[in-house]
Amino acid sequence: MGTKKGGKELPKALILLTSNVDHLREAIEATLLLVPDVSLTLCAQEDIATGLEALARVQRIITARRVGSVSFALGRSFVKELRAERYALCVLLQKDRAARVGLRAIALAYLSRSSRRLAHIPKVGFVPFSRAILASMSPFYLVCRPMVFLDKLLAIVIRKAADLIVWLMLFMDRHRGGRPR
Repeated sequence: MGTKKGGKELPKALILLTSNVDHLREAIEATLLLVPDVSLTLCAQEDIATGLEALARVQRIITARRVGSVSFALGRSFVKELRAERYALCVLLQKDRAARVGLRAIALAYLSRSSRRLAHIPKVGFVPFSRAILASMSPFYLVCRPMVFLDKLLAIVIRKAADLIVWLMLFMDRHRGGRPR
């Protein structure tokens, strides 16, 4: 399924995408400098992926349904497609040095069958993947950026409340026997 050059299969690299396309372009350039002959695969949310087909050197895009504001839906078919290929490199995009990377993005990096994982920070370049994980788990992050923590907490509460309201409405409809109000 990968691209061939001179009858030889090219190594594959997977880039886990955020919504920042400029950061994606910078990460693609850095990946091509690190591994010049590489077949690139992007992993993106469906609504972001629509405009990415035209990016140079991208051979494949794996899409996932958006859940909430920034989360991936980790369905069985999506994970199967992600693990269908073996990658030489998996690149996780990180906003800045202190940015918290989502646990789903970290999980996707580990779910991908890649022999090497790196995080990419704009205008910095590649950093060890373990650094991205430590930035995500650090209590210091929550102390330094309390509004981000409160924003994430509020988003979870709103999402759960909306789920509960929908469930309650469906329960009430079934209880009434589907009679209109």
